[in-house]
Amino acid sequence: MLSVKELRLFVQRLTEKEFREQLGPFVLIQRPANEPGVSDTNKWGVPPNAQRTSMARPEVVSTGALSLLFQFDDLVVATVPPMEGVDELSVGRSPDNDLVIDDSSASKRHAMLRWDAAHGRCTVQDLSSTNGTFLNASVRIRRETTLKNGDILSFGEVQYWFLLTDTLYVKLRAGDSRSRL
Repeated sequence: MLSVKELRLFVQRLTEKEFREQLGPFVLIQRPANEPGVSDTNKWGVPPNAQRTSMARPEVVSTGALSLLFQFDDLVVATVPPMEGVDELSVGRSPDNDLVIDDSSASKRHAMLRWDAAHGRCTVQDLSSTNGTFLNASVRIRRETTLKNGDILSFGEVQYWFLLTDTLYVKLRAGDSRSRL
């Protein structure tokens, strides 16, 4: 994973097209591990990849989503495989997912992201997870939903900021972590 601070240096040497080729069409940005809301164990001391999924706490989901908006420079970009054409990205606690969430509030197979290059859009679908998938900390996703640039996705208690790579490029080039999307 690369931090936003590291990406600021990276973006100065690349064109927007080169940046997109390196990261893909979109990025998922999160707090680094060992930050509040990104735990090594759940509230009972159970390791994240334990067999059982723990219940998510709504207050953690709400405060975690807000913190993404105010701690931009301290965030990291999750590593996901490059996506082209129509492509899927599995999300969950199990190590065979494309995006592994190392937190017991995430289900083993939690959700699926689908990128459609022809339409330039990404959708998310919850896979009947225990704690659900939430959009912007309030809307529980019950069917495949199209994401908008800047949406906050919550898988259990773990939040990701969904940004199109072009938006991240412009934001990093501008150098202002508080700039509006």
